[in-house]
Amino acid sequence: MLSITDIKDFIDLDRETVFIVTGATGLSPEESTLLARQLLASEQGLAILHHMFLDQIAAAADDFLPARAESLRAAYVYFARKYPLPNLPRQA
Repeated sequence: MLSITDIKDFIDLDRETVFIVTGATGLSPEESTLLARQLLASEQGLAILHHMFLDQIAAAADDFLPARAESLRAAYVYFARKYPLPNLPRQA
């Protein structure tokens, strides 16, 4: 039987990832969706998305936005589990 987590993993792109790309690039949500899909298609793109998340987590912490930083951390944990950094083993 599939868990909710397994089902969510079948969804290619989550909303928070689109927001991360929008925040990093200033693109519209539609353009960010297209760019995020392109980035997910390569190891280099995955690494870029990981850095986008980490940069925005750091910026939220630097701006004393603890709720935003925590929300981004939670989104990043999910993203990193679903899309591990290239050449690193997936953790259970």
